[in-house]
Amino acid sequence: MTKTVKIGFRAFGDNFNPNNFLPIKLLSDKYDFQVSDNPDYLFYTPADNTHHDLDCIRIFWTGENIIPNFNYCDYAIGFSHLSFNDRYMRLPLWATYKKALDLAINRQDSITKESALNRDFCSTVISNAKQTDGVREKMFEILSSYKTVASGGKWKNSVGGPVADKIDFQKNYKFCLCAENTYAPGYTTEKILEAFASNCIPIYYGDPLAVLDFNPKAFINAHDFDNMDALLQRVKEIDTNDELYWQILQEPLFLPNTLEKYSDQKIYEFFDNIFSQPLNKAKRRFYFKPYQDFDYRNLKVRDIKLILKYFFLSRFKRKKH
Repeated sequence: MTKTVKIGFRAFGDNFNPNNFLPIKLLSDKYDFQVSDNPDYLFYTPADNTHHDLDCIRIFWTGENIIPNFNYCDYAIGFSHLSFNDRYMRLPLWATYKKALDLAINRQDSITKESALNRDFCSTVISNAKQTDGVREKMFEILSSYKTVASGGKWKNSVGGPVADKIDFQKNYKFCLCAENTYAPGYTTEKILEAFASNCIPIYYGDPLAVLDFNPKAFINAHDFDNMDALLQRVKEIDTNDELYWQILQEPLFLPNTLEKYSDQKIYEFFDNIFSQPLNKAKRRFYFKPYQDFDYRNLKVRDIKLILKYFFLSRFKRKKH
């Protein structure tokens, strides 16, 4: 008999389908998941500020460059290289892109040396040019000073409009500029994986610790260079040396233990530990409502109302006694 688990979701987007959510897909044989407005377990993202209303097991899930606050959540999935007993699992976004992961793992079977070398220079797909630290835009400019960089996103689009399939687009180029929005240790999204899946050599910026997962010989890491000119010189060296380019393209993509760290089995074990316990045993957070610490500069109207309500109720109770 399967155990019934009432779950809820907040701020996962309008097109979110719980049936396609990775933990549900992996554990559906063992648990009967029922989506509820009054859940025992709530999955929420950084875009949500309403989870404080629910006194249930809270599981923070992020695809953004945000560190979990364990005062507010019982468990968390994130990018940072943290260790917090059974409360946290590092699951970089790229590891959840199963189709691209499969293409990357098997990429050497899908390209020949001749076809790899007979491609245009470089591509990129950038749509968000506002919430960035500006580095990737500078990388685009310095690379474009050498040869044309085809832009398939909304930003500086040069191919007649945003591309429908990012990987199919990138397959036509030797290199791929795949830089994150911002610099942060551990923050590795799908960008470098999709470049690998496209049989490109990634020109990567963002996570200085990406070399803990990916073979540093398989990509050009902007963090290895003191300035943009030095980065460009390395790109030129590889671009003009066919044997060197092919040698790098043949490098293994992942370090020996990478795929095991983020395997379906590891994800299964993390969530099975949460759902298999009685609810009172699964709780991990210790703070009392509504808050223990405040960031007064970033309080929202809703937060202020909660604080005032809590304050006046406390005063009223004291007077009553």
